[in-house]
Amino acid sequence: MITRTGFLAAIFATVLLTVAAPAAAHVGSPDVFLEGDAGPYHLFVTVRVPQVIPGIAEIEIRTNSDAIRQIRTSVTKLTGAGSTYLPVPDLATRSAQDPRFFTSSLWLMEFGSLEVRMMVDGTHGYAEMAVPVASFAQKSFTMPPWLGAILLVLICGLALGMVSIVGAAARESRLDPGVAPTPQYRRRGIRAMAITAVGAIVVFGLGYAWWGVDASSYQEIVKYFKPQKLSVTLEGGDRLILKAAQIEFRRNFNMADVIPDHNHLMHLFVIRMPAMDRVWHLHPDRMPNGEWAFGLPPMDAGHYALFADLVHKSGFPITMVGEIDLPEIAGKPLSGDDAGGPLGPLGSLKSGVFALPDGAKVVWQHGAEPFRTNVPVALRFVVKDQSGKPVSDLQPYMGMAAHAAIVRSDLTVFAHVHPAGTVPMASLMLVSATGSNGAGSPPSCPTSIPGALAAAEKISPEISIPYGFPQSGEYRIVLEIKRHGQVETAAFDTNVQ
Repeated sequence: MITRTGFLAAIFATVLLTVAAPAAAHVGSPDVFLEGDAGPYHLFVTVRVPQVIPGIAEIEIRTNSDAIRQIRTSVTKLTGAGSTYLPVPDLATRSAQDPRFFTSSLWLMEFGSLEVRMMVDGTHGYAEMAVPVASFAQKSFTMPPWLGAILLVLICGLALGMVSIVGAAARESRLDPGVAPTPQYRRRGIRAMAITAVGAIVVFGLGYAWWGVDASSYQEIVKYFKPQKLSVTLEGGDRLILKAAQIEFRRNFNMADVIPDHNHLMHLFVIRMPAMDRVWHLHPDRMPNGEWAFGLPPMDAGHYALFADLVHKSGFPITMVGEIDLPEIAGKPLSGDDAGGPLGPLGSLKSGVFALPDGAKVVWQHGAEPFRTNVPVALRFVVKDQSGKPVSDLQPYMGMAAHAAIVRSDLTVFAHVHPAGTVPMASLMLVSATGSNGAGSPPSCPTSIPGALAAAEKISPEISIPYGFPQSGEYRIVLEIKRHGQVETAAFDTNVQ
């Protein structure tokens, strides 16, 4: 007999083998936003991940072209067995009010790294685009009392009906029509009804116990997919040491399975709280024992929140969270892709204009209309020189025109994004490496990595980042760009309704 502990262990083993990463991407921001090209067609895709798995993902696709005749969607694994077998695609529905807007619904049946495939037909031919999606359970729903009462009444009715039918069959099945049952047959009917009633109670009890175990195990899985806690310590006065706080996580998750994302194994955001007036984007090194280490730059004393982004080799992104009180750090100057430094306190950067050290400015281009929750938008910025003209000296920063961190004031939302959207480049590279074609697709539809730039590629001063704020509240957007070989940081505050 499988015990409750054994059953939970089996569930956890299945999750680990399937997902190999027990923490969700970002924090409080599960929906996926990706902007890129399917061949000649430009698409802005939103995948609203269901809160429970299995569940239905809602797909929204916006295009800037009238050349698209139809879009079909399907979902499969991103990597591993089954990733090359694409289910029969569903036809997306074109909006009657906006012919450039399509919607579709897809069942996500399993946890792990999946990809939603967009198959586009239009006047310029056929093309595809794949969107990596982290499929995980966000919560478990309790049954409403009224529904439980209705189900209990129905079960009792079915049980009574079954007992009655069995009793009648045992009592009268051997009698001719119209003949009254003898006492012997009545006793036989009573015995049959009693045995059936006991059997029904046993079956009901076993079913109720199974329901409880299944609900409990699902709740444990939901907890398992919450962002894992970081244990953070300071050594030698300026060396930050990070490791997973939970022993079970360290035992089950091999840090050697983390793959580079934007050429780094870990992206660590360090934010002084509660003012958010100091923000750093650092890239710790992985140690042989599975811990991570980084020599800190000069930093002011304070209480700091940490968000560590990783990507598992399956393409599943992970965010770990931690906190630490730091003294004043002398440290060494930043170098390479490490960036950050002092910003204004939260709430002080609502003008939409941020001045850079050399007099250039980053301007956030948005209208007077406030942002609203769960509405996909393009966050648009333009970098201007001292005279107000768009600059021509932007350089790729870790393969993108820019990077950004979007953080809610209470830290319940954190997202590391870039002009391609919320999907890590490592996941997009896995799609590119495996190709975007599945069974039944045309044989030659090359996959490009949305937003990826060559090192010497000229970058437009206008930067667009697709996103949708998942909750109302006060947010800080930290934008990072690269000019003259130096990474520069700008910040903007906004309220979301």
